[in-house]
Amino acid sequence: MMILRCFGLLSLLTIAALTCSAASVKDDQAMEEQAYKLTTRYFMYTVTERSPEQHDKLNKLIDAMQTMVGGSNNPSLTAAWNDYRSALQMDPYDAQDMVVEDKLLNVLDKRHSLVNALRADRGAAHASSSDTSLLFEQSLLMERLTSEYLRRATDPMGGVVVGNTGADQDDPQQMALAFSSNMNKLLKDYSGQKAVYDDLLAADRFWNFIRGRMIDFNSNSVPYIIAIFNDKITGELQDAYKLVQH
Repeated sequence: MMILRCFGLLSLLTIAALTCSAASVKDDQAMEEQAYKLTTRYFMYTVTERSPEQHDKLNKLIDAMQTMVGGSNNPSLTAAWNDYRSALQMDPYDAQDMVVEDKLLNVLDKRHSLVNALRADRGAAHASSSDTSLLFEQSLLMERLTSEYLRRATDPMGGVVVGNTGADQDDPQQMALAFSSNMNKLLKDYSGQKAVYDDLLAADRFWNFIRGRMIDFNSNSVPYIIAIFNDKITGELQDAYKLVQH
């Protein structure tokens, strides 16, 4: 009887540990999504010439992220977040009301450090190559593509200067092609799961509306449209991801 009780206690402890681990993964993923969305919002604030509305949206995202990081009780995440938050709170313009490209690149650099800290915190739990992982990564890819689009749209030369800084790790055209390829795979893989498929199909329809604009933005930059559709696409992808997690 004592052995059975001990075995039962160990089982409960194991289940509790796994539950905490799963919650940690979800929390870290939520923070990673937020980290990318913060960059998108900061660049939208920049491209709209410091719109008060965009500034308010940025500050709300910063406050929400602060709450999430504070709940993690992780010193490494906290330090990386503090650096990122400081970058996000810097005025992207100089005294002559010109965008300071180094400040935008600094935001990308600090985001990169925070994402690395988040992925280290998740550890091997993120290493899966399953389609659920692809769903999560697809939402992040959309944010990366949008933020790079908006960053280049801040350049009065139409992206000629910003696009050739040498610091870019993201090529919008290559990301757009990858996003389209991923969407095709996801639609095929989830064709038998109606609820998930419907969310993916909605995301794909929104994507098809802006795909050409993403690839050839120098001809006709439309940051407002891209930002709106980014929110729609990532929202559908996140809904799909939640469904496959249950």
